[in-house]
Amino acid sequence: MRLSAPASLSCSKSITLKNQKMKTTNAIATVTANGQGRKLNILGHSVTIKLQRKETEGNYYVMEVITPAGHGIPPHVHSREDEMIYVVEGNFMIVLGEQQIQAGPGDEIFFPIGVPHAFQNIGDKPGKTLWTVVPGGNFEDFFEELNALPADRE
Repeated sequence: MRLSAPASLSCSKSITLKNQKMKTTNAIATVTANGQGRKLNILGHSVTIKLQRKETEGNYYVMEVITPAGHGIPPHVHSREDEMIYVVEGNFMIVLGEQQIQAGPGDEIFFPIGVPHAFQNIGDKPGKTLWTVVPGGNFEDFFEELNALPADRE
């Protein structure tokens, strides 16, 4: 089955497990089809938002990022978010603290809170990565601010 548009389903219920009552979230179950999602330009990177605050109650933020050859993000530190990056296509130089590591298709990268990190596409064509940010509520606002910058400002 191929989806042509995002599908969603709201879910909220209680579950009883070994005499403990647990409430699931009011997050929206959703499928964002290939090519679908809000498009942003973040410092020269083409970003497609796959899951945002409204679907996850701000618990995480998921995006596909296309990084042009030679582009990257300089070293920085997050005080509130962990980032996980799955490399779909391309080759990247990853900075984790004092370490420099090359990552390619199929590799997963974890940038924990408080650890200086950076990345750069070291290939000769655009690279594609899938990012998950936890928690994601504040990150969404940050990306909206970056998207408002002029496209030539990198």
